[in-house]
Amino acid sequence: MDQLLRKIIEGVSNTRGDDFLTAITLQLASIIGAQYTFIARIDTQKYISKTIALVANGEIVDNIEYSLSHTPCANVADNSVCIYPEAVTNLFPRDQLLVDMKIEAYLGTPLIDSHGKVIGIIVALYENKISNSEHTLTLFEIFSGRIAAELERVDYEQQLINLNNSLEQRVKDRTTDLETTLSTLKQTQQQLVESEKIAALGNLVASVAHEVNTPLGVAITGHSLLEDSFKSLIQRFNSQTLTKSTMEEFQTLYSETLPLVSNNLQRAKLLINNFKDIAADQHSDVKETISILNYYQQILSTLSPLMKRHDIHHTLVIDDRFKLHTFPGAHGQIITNLITNSIRHGFKGLEDCYKAIKIEAEVTTDASIIRYSDNGIGLDDQSRQFIFEPFYTTARETGGTGLGMSIAFNLVKHKLKGDVRLLSPQQGFGIEFTLPSLHASGEDLLP
Repeated sequence: MDQLLRKIIEGVSNTRGDDFLTAITLQLASIIGAQYTFIARIDTQKYISKTIALVANGEIVDNIEYSLSHTPCANVADNSVCIYPEAVTNLFPRDQLLVDMKIEAYLGTPLIDSHGKVIGIIVALYENKISNSEHTLTLFEIFSGRIAAELERVDYEQQLINLNNSLEQRVKDRTTDLETTLSTLKQTQQQLVESEKIAALGNLVASVAHEVNTPLGVAITGHSLLEDSFKSLIQRFNSQTLTKSTMEEFQTLYSETLPLVSNNLQRAKLLINNFKDIAADQHSDVKETISILNYYQQILSTLSPLMKRHDIHHTLVIDDRFKLHTFPGAHGQIITNLITNSIRHGFKGLEDCYKAIKIEAEVTTDASIIRYSDNGIGLDDQSRQFIFEPFYTTARETGGTGLGMSIAFNLVKHKLKGDVRLLSPQQGFGIEFTLPSLHASGEDLLP
């Protein structure tokens, strides 16, 4: 027996996977003298057996698949060692495969994984009676554990491959999604440059890149962590030191880190899409001569439901003779952004107080001046310094993007060719827009 074991071990040394299964089936077949020897996997759902290494008369032949119904293999698959030294077809007359192959004797042993589950069988089929079944059974029992371990290792390897492919595909999908979004951003930038919708596009794009950098950094870190962990897993696997606990740790890391990567890529995508929406053309390029009082009244009328909901009162101090040749849409966007800013920031925490907005306009010898103010909580020193910076906001936790005042500033500076100055009221927030005199059409209003 020792010589036989040594021969088998030498015959399968330095082999793994399919090569190992083929080699050990050939070695066993040559020793036990069976006409057919095979290793098969069990599919309990379909109740079938699929050979993965099949030796017929000393030669490897094509694998087969057969039903377990009415076969001795069904008993082996139920975790039983089965020996039928003779007349096996009399015991299983409905096993047509045994009948057609003229099989006289049968020996089968289950292959059991580390969890106690039958994952396969090893079988020997004889055309004659078995003279020394105990000898064959001993060999099968000795090597069944090694064969089962190899099957389990192959399964783990396939799981790792599938896991790696899944991870790579998810990262690839997220990367493609981000690249598509970035491509859309570039197209939007080109459109903005061509139509001159935002003259300060360079600064705005830089701000977008800076804002997107945070979620991208988190996503890259998460991906790097997964990549390093996966490499370590492969090293353990190749060195045959992989344990169940290590695999479970990797699965936990995978399930926790991948959503983090996905969520931050989605956040980056959302930021870029918001930029695209903000940069879209919402204003007319046609100049018109408008009555500032009437036009601002129309703006406030449109915003009145919003102001009523927040119990905000407004006052217009504008001479009805004041007309301006300008871009009306730009004024609408500026006033809308200012009122939104007052609601979100200026009146925060002042639900029970009287809340008021005031808009004034006047004409001087050099310019037309428009002032906006509220009686809210005002600005601290930091907010006064950064209020016109893109994406600066003190309300990010409630969905603030920090673009409202930046857009208002750019519209005044680049669309209306004016200047912007923060006022220092005793209470609340105040801002003044000075538009060039060539815009004014209200000389009769001069003092």
